[in-house]
Amino acid sequence: MEEQACLVRTRSDSESSSKLGSFGSISHTMTYTETRLSGTEGAGEPANATNMTNMPPENPEGNESGELLDYNDSSVLEQFHEDALRQAGCGLSQARVYLAVCLAVAGASLELASIAFVLPSAEIELCILPHEKNWLVLISIMGWSLGAVGWGALAERGGRRRALHSALAVNAVFAAIAAFMPTYGTFMMARFCSAIGSGGILSAGCTYAGEVAARGVRTALLATLAGGMAGGVLLSAGLARAVLPPTGERALADSREHFSAWHRYLLLCTIPILASLISLIWTQESPRYLLDVGREVDAMMVYQSMHVSNQSRVCGAAREAEYRLGELALPAKRRPPALHHVRHSLKMFWQAFFQIFSSTYRNTTLSLAGMLLFAVAIQFYLSSYIPATVMKIETEAYDASKQTIQNVTYEGVHYNKTLENIDFIDVSFRNCTFRDILMSHVEFINCSFVNTALSNIKTSYTAFRGAVFVNSTVIDTDMEVGRELDAECVLNASTVRGMRGACARRADLRWAQRGRLAERTYAAHAALLAAPLLALRRLHRPPAHVIICASCILLSPSLYVAQSETALYIVEAVYGLLIMIIFFSVAVKVLDTYPANLRCTAHGLILSITYMTGAAVRGMGEFGPFVSCILCALFALTATAFATRIR
Repeated sequence: MEEQACLVRTRSDSESSSKLGSFGSISHTMTYTETRLSGTEGAGEPANATNMTNMPPENPEGNESGELLDYNDSSVLEQFHEDALRQAGCGLSQARVYLAVCLAVAGASLELASIAFVLPSAEIELCILPHEKNWLVLISIMGWSLGAVGWGALAERGGRRRALHSALAVNAVFAAIAAFMPTYGTFMMARFCSAIGSGGILSAGCTYAGEVAARGVRTALLATLAGGMAGGVLLSAGLARAVLPPTGERALADSREHFSAWHRYLLLCTIPILASLISLIWTQESPRYLLDVGREVDAMMVYQSMHVSNQSRVCGAAREAEYRLGELALPAKRRPPALHHVRHSLKMFWQAFFQIFSSTYRNTTLSLAGMLLFAVAIQFYLSSYIPATVMKIETEAYDASKQTIQNVTYEGVHYNKTLENIDFIDVSFRNCTFRDILMSHVEFINCSFVNTALSNIKTSYTAFRGAVFVNSTVIDTDMEVGRELDAECVLNASTVRGMRGACARRADLRWAQRGRLAERTYAAHAALLAAPLLALRRLHRPPAHVIICASCILLSPSLYVAQSETALYIVEAVYGLLIMIIFFSVAVKVLDTYPANLRCTAHGLILSITYMTGAAVRGMGEFGPFVSCILCALFALTATAFATRIR
């Protein structure tokens, strides 16, 4: 026997007439039939509605057992939503949403990955001091932290699609503005505002994507977001290879242009965000959100639209002959005031915040946040430790290859090629010219220059110590007396003019994009490998979380063993693979655990805490291999302890 659940809502006449006019097949009072409890075929599908007047008068609002159903219970709405999605199927409508969200995630990962490629060129043109380098990364992470919690709360109040759309718009506008900023301060502010928009993409996008897919295919479809993240990292490397100068020498020459390569690179990095904004035109709001805020008619129309779009199925069950949800009506909750009502929005945010830490969800919130926080802390630490270690290895090799020339006299020699990594000691230059060249890591110690002309020269870590200039000229260079030319230099009948007023820093031109390209390529391949693994539901269960976190503990000794550049990049990629699984497993767990009105807020808050901790951990990357091994093992051990508490 079928058990019927009567869902009743009393509407005003004006509300009924307006909604019935737009959705005429809905009667004033309908019933929602559940056959899954009887175990009959077709379980989970709603039956045809019947008028309230035909029901037994002694039990007008109950089922056959006389039990009243609380239509404000989120479990009832959630089950109805799952039934509706199951009937609508999985096809073109879901593909549109996941395309938009994947492009958004790709744009967010591209923005963070692009900093490593942009900074070497930007520091030359914007005169970034050594202690200011890390601020660009840290301020971007802080922007992500604020954006995650801010747009997560906005997605609960205004809708998933609207929040994602606004976050993408903010990200695109300020990312484009950053490409035109002339100073480091204005550039950082634009990047900070762009990161705020980028931080809201995951908290709103993951929930939006998860709520348009039925539970049976949700995990597999959410795994495509990891592919989008990998695509963003690969795109950052591909654009850097095609647009940015490959070496420091080329970057210094490129900085002479009015609109140099790194400006064009930043503009090209906005392509996925713009594509996501455009693709959102063909998507609709999450029907689960519409049900939760009382817009059940709009939700019905979304379900019907999804059913029409999914006539050609790409996944899910076989196509049904007709779609019957058009005859259903669900009770609605009271609509909240408009978004501009600030007091109401703040009140709802604090209520959601306290609900997340209520006795019902406290253990889940703390466990997920702790596991993700310490797992991602490993990745943030490695993002600082690996480049610092590689730089140390390269510096040692560079210093070992230094060439020393001493007690030699050059006469009538014309230098028009780059001088790099050379020490001239007690060398005499007579009737020589240095013109249109670059000097990088060159020292002239106790040298003499007689009738020698130095013009149109750019320097990097170049010094003249105790040099003597006789009848010589130093014209149109970036060298200054008291900096490149120390106080012991002697200028006898020599001219020093045409200085360019260089900034108080020296750009290190030893860098090359090759190492950064290799690192990002390994990381992208790890993310691509994680995508099919994330489609397995077993990896999203608590025992799998413990195993993955424990694997990070076992992997930590490799940081001490790996001594080459390639080995370090491989270790970082393996860590990235494991952390990527944990990262998206948390997103799936949030969707499965929290009610619809808490999902975005919970996910945003967890991400915000994770990013803030990561910003603090990133400054610890100067430790040696042994300390780094112990530190990553402790992080992984703590993450494992939190993973054991997840139920």
